[in-house]
Amino acid sequence: MVSITPRMTRPRPPDPARRALSAPPGLGRPLALSAALSLLGALGTALAFVLAARIIAGVLTPPARLPDIGEVLGAALGLGVRALTGAAREALSARLATHATAWQRDRLTARLLALGPVALAGRRAADLVTLSSDLGPRLAPYYARFLPGRAHAAICALVALGVTALLDPATAALLVVTGPLTVVFLYLVGLATHAATQAQWTRHTRLAGRLLTLTRHLPTLHAFGAVPTYRDVLVRSAGAHREATLRVLRVAFLSGFVMEFAATLATALVAVWIGVRLFGGEATLAPTLAALMLVPEFFGPLRQLGADRHAALDAEPLARDLAALDAVPGGPDGTRGAPPDAPELTFRGARADLPGVTATLTGTVASGEHVALRGPSGVGKSALLHALGKYVAHTGQVSVGGVPLDDLNADRWARRVALVPQAPRLLAASVRDNLRLAAPDADDGTLWTALREVGLDGVIAALPGTLDAPLGEGGTRLSGGETARLALARALLSGADLLLLDEVTAHLDGDTARDLHALIGRAARGRTALLVTHRDPPPGWRTLTLEAP
Repeated sequence: MVSITPRMTRPRPPDPARRALSAPPGLGRPLALSAALSLLGALGTALAFVLAARIIAGVLTPPARLPDIGEVLGAALGLGVRALTGAAREALSARLATHATAWQRDRLTARLLALGPVALAGRRAADLVTLSSDLGPRLAPYYARFLPGRAHAAICALVALGVTALLDPATAALLVVTGPLTVVFLYLVGLATHAATQAQWTRHTRLAGRLLTLTRHLPTLHAFGAVPTYRDVLVRSAGAHREATLRVLRVAFLSGFVMEFAATLATALVAVWIGVRLFGGEATLAPTLAALMLVPEFFGPLRQLGADRHAALDAEPLARDLAALDAVPGGPDGTRGAPPDAPELTFRGARADLPGVTATLTGTVASGEHVALRGPSGVGKSALLHALGKYVAHTGQVSVGGVPLDDLNADRWARRVALVPQAPRLLAASVRDNLRLAAPDADDGTLWTALREVGLDGVIAALPGTLDAPLGEGGTRLSGGETARLALARALLSGADLLLLDEVTAHLDGDTARDLHALIGRAARGRTALLVTHRDPPPGWRTLTLEAP
């Protein structure tokens, strides 16, 4: 005897895009209030149309009679309720969209700041800029129209169908047949729109990325005579974006045509059916006229929902990108603080948890010690510094003064650490503004002291405006060595007692590198310093080497 065990089916995981779109808190209450307003407005509309049909039938049907004042006031009341609830729904939807898009933008900003440049190294800056700039235009219609519109269309259709069934069951039967067909047509058109919208978003981000790259690297392109080539690339990208946008518009117009055709055909069928029965004496004017007036109220919200469906499709590519950012692993966070002195670091098989990083570090850096970190190129030395700063996760064991690195609070630990990368980033602002990033309250005397410690005071004093001298985009007024020294001065001003120095002498000649190493040794006295370098370590610095598996 063979027993058959029913196969267990796992529930489908929720769509990440839908989950990202429904993430803003406080959506339920405004949507419920909007649905209540839709119900009230639909009932007011039905009341107004029923009474209006009675008034018209009383005037047209012999013996003609004057309209009853009660019916006139009732119809006016119903139309007033319809107008007021419609205006209230619009205001509520606008507030909902403002709240939701602001929350999504704040969440995106917080997520990007939390991940940092290392975790986001695999993403183009242009894609992130496009994502941030398009949040409002693409998400606001979704929250303002599509989300409230779904409940509004369902409520209006049900109220119109229910009232029509009471007035004229034959007309209601026609609506029961034609209504689902309209929804099916809308769904089929939406499938085509989905693919076209995704392609349009890809073309849009690609064009924005290439335009931003051209703007950023325009001096280099001019220097090598590559402007015409890249101009042709932009022209082709713009053409592909235009074609994708027109494809979306064609599908959108097709969706509108389908909805208009279905609504017009259904209204015509109902009108013909009512006319035949009226001429045959099988129906009375007042209820059938009211049913005919309610037919557009049945299809109107569905037709509007079809148009608003494109707002949802425009929002989905952005929502997928937001969900993908949420899935990027960031650095670990804890609750403990590090010991107050210059930290002692212990590594046991430690490496950054990033793709391609395999070499590990085992060793100890004493409190206040200066250590050079060495190893072949590409094994993960710089990545280990980023992991030590809690910018990315790590594997193995890393402890700070006996406390596991993962247990340290990221914000408090960040105030104890200063990272000087291989290519320091300077603001297109003055020397003072760049230095005060690390010490907002520092006076000019403190700034000059920091510049003197790194041997940069003479260079800055020679600039027109000294501390107020603008450095240009990326610090173009300074050489590579001067940029490294300014970044080091900024790290010293931060008051951090752990300095992470990533190839700060990579672009310098040997004599300048030795001078900078000597400056670092003097300026970092009393602080723990870890220097990634491919050169010989500075005199007096101990060496730790990453070991490949």
